[in-house]
Amino acid sequence: MVGVLRTLLFLAPLAGVLGCGKGVCNDYGHEPRFDESSRPPSATVLGRATWTVLHTTAAYLPDTLNEVQAEKFGDVVRGVANIYPGDGRDLFMSILKESTIVDELKGVKTVKDAQLVVWKMHNMVSAAVHPSRAAFPASAGIPTSRFSLDAPAPFPLSSMDAITKQHILNGVTKRWVLTGGLEVDHLSKRDQLNLPPDRTMLGRAYWTYIHTSSVYLPHTPSVAQVESFKQLFDAIYEIFPCPVCRGHFRKFYHDEKLQKELGQMKSKHGIMLVCWKMHNVVSADGIHRGEWDTTKLFPHEAHLHTSSFVVPSDEDKGQMSLNPCPDKGNTTHTCLSSDDGFEVLSDIQGRWQIEGGIDQPLVDRSPEQCEPPGENQKILKMDVYVMAKCPWCAKSMEKIADTIKCDYSCEIDGETYEARLDFQLHMVGLNNGTYADPWLRAIHGPSELVGERLELCAREHYPREYQYMRFIRCMDKNVTTVPLEAPECAHKAGMDLDVLVACANLDGERLVAGSYGYASWMGIDITPTFVINDHHKVSGLPKNFSDVVCDQIRTTSKTPAQLQIAKATEGPTAPSSPEPSSHESSGTQDSSSSEESSPEPSVPGKLTADGRKLQEEDLSAVEKGTVLCAAALVLFLPFWMVLKIRRASRGGERTALLHS
Repeated sequence: MVGVLRTLLFLAPLAGVLGCGKGVCNDYGHEPRFDESSRPPSATVLGRATWTVLHTTAAYLPDTLNEVQAEKFGDVVRGVANIYPGDGRDLFMSILKESTIVDELKGVKTVKDAQLVVWKMHNMVSAAVHPSRAAFPASAGIPTSRFSLDAPAPFPLSSMDAITKQHILNGVTKRWVLTGGLEVDHLSKRDQLNLPPDRTMLGRAYWTYIHTSSVYLPHTPSVAQVESFKQLFDAIYEIFPCPVCRGHFRKFYHDEKLQKELGQMKSKHGIMLVCWKMHNVVSADGIHRGEWDTTKLFPHEAHLHTSSFVVPSDEDKGQMSLNPCPDKGNTTHTCLSSDDGFEVLSDIQGRWQIEGGIDQPLVDRSPEQCEPPGENQKILKMDVYVMAKCPWCAKSMEKIADTIKCDYSCEIDGETYEARLDFQLHMVGLNNGTYADPWLRAIHGPSELVGERLELCAREHYPREYQYMRFIRCMDKNVTTVPLEAPECAHKAGMDLDVLVACANLDGERLVAGSYGYASWMGIDITPTFVINDHHKVSGLPKNFSDVVCDQIRTTSKTPAQLQIAKATEGPTAPSSPEPSSHESSGTQDSSSSEESSPEPSVPGKLTADGRKLQEEDLSAVEKGTVLCAAALVLFLPFWMVLKIRRASRGGERTALLHS
C-alpha cells in the first residue's frame, strides 16, 4: 500500500538560470540523505526536519531583508506554532508568546538577525525538552537555564556583546551553511552527520514538515492553521534557500488552478490533497525537464501520469483537478472521484502518519526471553507482524513455531548455522486516538482486539524461553474462536488465566496501542511480515523461508560486540523491500514461491479516510472461570481477498515535541 516516497523537492542547477555557487543548491550525491526511509517520521525525524527548515531558511536570506522577505520569514517561524503536531505546537506557541521573542522576531531586518532568532528559539526548545543538554554552541559556554521559559527574560539577544554574537553566528553558519563547498568524505548515514543541508536534505526536510503537519491536523483546522499552509507555500516562492529550485517553483506556482485550490483549502483532507498535488507538480516538473529519470509520482502504485501534474497543462490533457466529481463520477482532469480521493488520502496517511501519533515511545519489545548470548555467539533478530485473527498469520506461525527457541539452528548448502534468537511479536491495527488516550480498532473486529490484548499480556508475563508462544500457538489453531479458547490455551501453556485477564484489563490497551504504533512506524502494511536482522523484509512465508533466515545468519547476524560497533556507526534504517520469493501487496504469487506451503499475506483492512468503519463483530460476554469478551459473530476476509489499509482521519493528536 505504502509507496516509497523518494521524490525530492528540488533539482540540480540549470544552465543559464541562477548560479549555484557553493550554496545549498549543491548536492552531496548519493551518500548522506535526510531520512531516506519510506516510514512515517518519528518525533526525532520530524524535529530535525523542522529545524532544518527554520535554520536553513534563515541562513540563506539576503544580507538585508526587504519587507516581503521579512514578512515571509516571520510566517514560516510563526507557522510552526500553528501546524506542528501536538505538544510541540503548544511548546512553540509558548515560546512565540514570550515578550523578548515577540520583539526580536518583529525586529528581524538582516540575515544575522534571523539566524540568531532561530538559534535562540532552538535553544529554548532544547532547554524545555532536554534541560541537561548544553546550549548550542557548547563552546559559547551559555548555561541552558538562560533559555528556560521560567527565566524572567530568556537570554535577550540584545544582551550579547559583539564577540559572543560573532562566535554564535560562526557556529550556526558552520552547522547550517555550505560555505566551504561540498563534503567529500565517504559517509553512510545523513541523520548521524549534522552536516549543513544540501538541496536533497532541504527538500526532504520541507516535505517531511509539510506532509507530516498536514496528516495530524484536526478534521476542521482553524483559520490560522489553513492560512499557515498557504503562507508556507508563499514563503517557498519568495525565500526558499536554493535559488535555482526557487526559480523552478516560480514557473508554476501562480497557475490559476493551483491558486484556486490553495484558496479553497478549508478541511484537513483539502490541505492534505493540495500538499500532495503540489509535491507531484514539483516532481512532474523535474521529470519533464529530464532531471529525475527514476522519480515516480506518489502514490507509486497508482501509476499516475506526469501529464496530470504538468503546469501549465498540456493542451490535450488537462491538469488534475481536486474538485470532487459530482454524482459519484469517475476521476477526470476536471474532478477527483471520492474513491480515488480516499485512496490518495489513505496513502498519504500511511506514508506520513503513525498510528496513535508520534508522542509515544515507539518501542515494542517483550521482557528478556533468553539468557544473554555468548561473547562470540551470533544473534538472529526476527520481528514478526501479525493480527490475532488473521488466518494466514496463524498458518505462518504454526510452520515456524517449533523453531522459536533461544538457540536457533538451521542448515543451508550443507552447512549448519546457529544463533541466539531474539524473536519479537508485534500486532498490526488502527489507533484513531492517541498513545496516551487510545481508540483502538482491530482489523477483524472487537474480538480480535480482545485476543491481541491477551496475547501481548502473555508475551509480557511469560516471556522466558518463549513460553507465550505456546499460548499463541494454541489460540491460532482456530482463529475463528479467538479469544474463546483463552482459558484452555492458558492452561495448556502453564499460565495463570487470572494474570492474563488482569493484564488485559489494566495494561492490554497500552500494550496493543504501543504495538500498533510501532508496526505503523516500521511501515508494515501486510500481515504476516517478517523482518530479519532489522533489514531483510519478507511478506508472507515463502517455501524457502528457512533458507532465507539461515542465509541472514550467515551474512548479516553479528555478535554482541559487532552489534555495538554497528550501532555506534550506523543509524536506524527501514527494512529492505520484500525478497522476490515473498508475496507482494497485490496478493499475487511470485513464480519462485510455493503455492502449497506459502500462506498468502493479508493486507490489513483500514478505516476509510472519511471515517467509515469496516464491518465488525458484535460482542458478547462469555464466562469460563473468568469473564472474557468474545465475538458472537465472526466475520473473516476470504483468503483471496486483499484489502488495503485505509486509515481514518484523526484530529487533535497530542504528538511529538520539537526534538532537535
